Amino acid sequence: MRINLGDVLKENDDKSIIRIIGIDDYEVFYDSWWEHDESWGLSKSRSASFYRLEKMFCLNNYTVIRNEPLNEKEMLKFSPHLPHRTSNLINWSWSQDGFSSIESFKIKLGNLTNNLKLQKSIKSSKVVIIPLGPNGGYKPKVTLTPDNGHSFCPIELLWKAHNVQAKYKTNIESGVGIYRSGISNKIPSYYLGGRGDKAGCFEL
Repeated sequence: MRINLGDVLKENDDKSIIRIIGIDDYEVFYDSWWEHDESWGLSKSRSASFYRLEKMFCLNNYTVIRNEPLNEKEMLKFSPHLPHRTSNLINWSWSQDGFSSIESFKIKLGNLTNNLKLQKSIKSSKVVIIPLGPNGGYKPKVTLTPDNGHSFCPIELLWKAHNVQAKYKTNIESGVGIYRSGISNKIPSYYLGGRGDKAGCFEL
C-alpha cells in the first residue's frame, strides 16, 4: 500500500477514520473525522499541533478507503509542502551563546555548514519557533521571518532559532534539529529538538 496526501484511511481493528495532511519518509500528519460533528477536527482550527503516526505503522495498520484532495484553503493552512524536519546536526548543541550575525554563526559552525547545505529549506514568509525549556517542556513561541522575505535556508533558520533558544538552558544531550509541530494562528510552527524528533525519527 502507498499513502498519499489527502488519503482517507480506516484503522484495521477500529472504526477511526483519518485523513493525511502531511507525509514524508518517516511519518504522516493526519486529521481525525469527528463523527458527532460530521467534520474533520482541524477544519476550524487556526492553531494546532498535528496528530502524527510513524509511516510504517500507518502502512501496517490502516487501509486507504478513498482520496479527498486538500483544497486551496487547506493547502495554505496546513502547508504540506514544508519539510517535517530540517537543520539537523549531530555534532552541534544548543547553547546560551548568541550570534549577532549569520557570518559569525557560520564561522563557529565551520565545516558543519556543508551538512546544512544539503538539507531542506522552508519556503514560508514566517515560521513560529517553539524553544525548549530546561526540563523537557517548551517556552513561549517566537515568530521568525527570513531575510529575503520568502524562504529560510537551513543555515539561516538554525542561526535564528539558536538565538531564540540561547535564552534557555535545555536537557538535550545529542545534536540539534528543527521539527514541524503544526500551525500557530495559521503560521507553520516548528519545535526545537535534538538529533531525533519526539517520535524518535532520525534524519542523519
